Amino acid sequence: MKHTYLSDYAPPDFQVPTVELDVVLDPASTTVRSTMTVKRSNQNTSAPLKLDGEHLELEAIFIDGSKLGEDDYQFGDNQLRIENVPDNFILQIENKIRPKDNTSFTGLYASGEILCTQCEAEGFRRITYFPDRPDILSCYTVRLSGDRKKYPVLLSNGDLTESGLSDNNSHFAVWKDPYPKPCYLFAMVAGNLSVLQDEFVTQSGRRVQLEFYAPEQDLHKCHYGMDCLKRAMQWDEEVYGREYDLNRYMLVAVDEFNMGAMENKGLNVFNSKYVYAKPESATDQDYEAIESVIAHEYFHNWSGNRVTLRDWFQLSLKEGFTIFRDQQFSADMGSADVKRINDANMIKIHQFREDASPNAHPVQPDSYLTINNFYTLTVYNKGAELIRMLHTMIGTDAFRRGTDLYFKRNDGKAVTIEELISALENESNLDLKQFRLWYSRSGTPTLQISQSHDPKKETFTLSIEQYPAANGAESNNSTPLHIPVKLALLDRKGGKHVLQLDPDTAAVKDEMVLHLRQREESFTFLGIKDKPVPSLLRGFSAPVKMDIDLTKDELKFIAVNDDDACTQWDAVQRLAMKEIHGLIELYQRGSTYTLDEQFIRTFGAILSFDIEDAEFKARLLRMPAELQIAQSVDVVDPDAIHKARKELLQSLGNAYAENFLDQYRIPIPSGTKAYDAAVAGCRSLKNLCLLYLTETENEEGGELAYEQFYSSKNMTDQIAALEALASSYSPKRTEVLDQFYRQWRDDTLVIDKWFRIQATSPRDDTLQNVKQLMQHSSFSIKVPNRVYSLVGGFCGANPYCFHAPDGSGYAFLADCILELDRINPQLAARLATMFSDILKFKPELQKLMLEQIQSISDTRHLSIDLTEIVEKILSAVDTHI
Repeated sequence: MKHTYLSDYAPPDFQVPTVELDVVLDPASTTVRSTMTVKRSNQNTSAPLKLDGEHLELEAIFIDGSKLGEDDYQFGDNQLRIENVPDNFILQIENKIRPKDNTSFTGLYASGEILCTQCEAEGFRRITYFPDRPDILSCYTVRLSGDRKKYPVLLSNGDLTESGLSDNNSHFAVWKDPYPKPCYLFAMVAGNLSVLQDEFVTQSGRRVQLEFYAPEQDLHKCHYGMDCLKRAMQWDEEVYGREYDLNRYMLVAVDEFNMGAMENKGLNVFNSKYVYAKPESATDQDYEAIESVIAHEYFHNWSGNRVTLRDWFQLSLKEGFTIFRDQQFSADMGSADVKRINDANMIKIHQFREDASPNAHPVQPDSYLTINNFYTLTVYNKGAELIRMLHTMIGTDAFRRGTDLYFKRNDGKAVTIEELISALENESNLDLKQFRLWYSRSGTPTLQISQSHDPKKETFTLSIEQYPAANGAESNNSTPLHIPVKLALLDRKGGKHVLQLDPDTAAVKDEMVLHLRQREESFTFLGIKDKPVPSLLRGFSAPVKMDIDLTKDELKFIAVNDDDACTQWDAVQRLAMKEIHGLIELYQRGSTYTLDEQFIRTFGAILSFDIEDAEFKARLLRMPAELQIAQSVDVVDPDAIHKARKELLQSLGNAYAENFLDQYRIPIPSGTKAYDAAVAGCRSLKNLCLLYLTETENEEGGELAYEQFYSSKNMTDQIAALEALASSYSPKRTEVLDQFYRQWRDDTLVIDKWFRIQATSPRDDTLQNVKQLMQHSSFSIKVPNRVYSLVGGFCGANPYCFHAPDGSGYAFLADCILELDRINPQLAARLATMFSDILKFKPELQKLMLEQIQSISDTRHLSIDLTEIVEKILSAVDTHI
């Protein structure tokens, strides 16, 4: 298997300015006729024409109207090669494909009775032969035809220019996209779909027709998504000056989809999970995710479509930038503090974990075996953090000017990450040469920070040393990174000092950004009479770990007094982690541990706070997750971590049972909209109180959960009650699970929740239950959402059960991976990454995991997707040994 290297990039030998597709749709055998204008990019070469193609049945090839014989072209490595072609010519190809048999969900496939496409990253080659690379931009005209009863709706990119009847049973539609695009943004959809219509008037006065397509029975769940789209369109005009460019914006919801959604130009295809919503069947978290994903795909119209990628090593150019944009949007739509905490938490729990694994890679990788394996948290979310750092360093105004310049320079082009950084550098006058190193570094840097106060000189000094990631393999790791550290210094009353940085004499604001550029640097502040408490990495200003000598008293002071949500939340997390570490250590020794009374009082003080933002208060009161705790220890003992965290929850639940009960009983205000962020925050706090109450030593919490399950008027509260009971050994557990299934058995997305709740239950019989659910009539291993809910829920979100001492969880995952690899290799490879942190665990667990990984590796005919992940893990293990 051949790796692709960034260093080997070369411009394409040919361009394809126009593509005409004539597609005759049939689930068993679809005919695709393509007509392409082909032009040699460099007429001084005689390179052959190379076209990618997978799982295609070739019927005929014509060049300038002349049919080629079998001796005129060659096949090899999923590539069609034609020698001695003219410099300019018309290429016609006819081939057949079989959508119904395509279980990989790339190319053209069937989602139930709907035919739809997924072409990113390399799915177009499963539709027809084409030079499948993102730096070939073409204008597409597409004629779709098919049975008019089975496929009354025929959609593709751009504008509908013609439609009509073909014969008595079939009809056609012709779509023309005026904007050149790479083939990964091509889309077509055919099915019996209903449409929700609305319109948006752009800032220049153009009317854009908005259309959401879904099966008729689900169309009523699309209204919130339409509202999100209109808000996203307005926000992008106001904040980035980006106006939508086509006359129509279409979105189609399908149940079978490997990803969350796809930003195909003017025709987004969405996993229905990120479209459908109504209060009875969608949680507040569902509403938040829908808002984020719909905005994300819309924002791609500029950051990804109008300006696209030169090659797949630039993936974060569109994804990191657009994640940052959708994070900004969500922050403006709801609680900015909670949004930033949630995004920082995602990085700390999941992306830092990826950074520490054999699957660690830079935001811009230098090689890949298959690009499918680089749709990762590192490329997406860490990539967004790099854009956020740039925004922090140059400021809002310069960032806007820089992005305006970036879009102006590169509209209609396929470019690199360098183009965005160059534009921001140009408009900020900040030298970003050193910052660029972030894109080529893997792993998570650590800042070691010490502090000293001189009362006589009235100075306070922070000494900061940066350490590269321990597992970073880059040869240039000796060069330090450019890291922005936003900080404030808190005085005794919880206020902030005015900062004067020696040798600067001019007073600045009470908050500033330190630019770390050296391996070791010291920063001295003047006019500090009493020792301050440093508030560092405010807003989580850089994706780094911070090792600082803050005492428990200082952490408690930050937790109660700081005005920065991220540092306040981080202080509580650090205090909780200290208690959990003590519990783990003494649990492993067989001793008992008493929680620090000051920590309990600090928690109680936060619980009693009169905080207007209820969701923020809930965030402060939520203890670190088991996956996060695992990253904070040298050797992971899942059993000890689970029991230590449970002990912490029980102790806090018992200490403040009455307070939790009082908070729980506060009436939730009634919202005026389907989703109201303030109301959602109140529900979040209420259900967190229920969690603590169910951890107490009395039965009142379980009774409250049982009552809430039956009395709930919304899915958020019903799910919270069901989770509490499903994780317990209550005799009412089976009753509520059965009732929930009966109530929602016809709602696919709700039943996904039912599967996941059981998979994530930390009970000793969970694996047995999961295996039984694999045989349930509502489960299919061919449906990605269902697999993510059940298999992914158990193996990725239930560490206590997955890491069972007998290795049964590992054997279960290995069996699922091998079965899936024959059906959906992308999904199999994603599940295999759950073995990636093998080296963090106790030796006995490492051995059991390695046995299963090796058994996967020894299996014949593995997909390239799975092979790459398994090889990385085994290579890391070999290096470690």
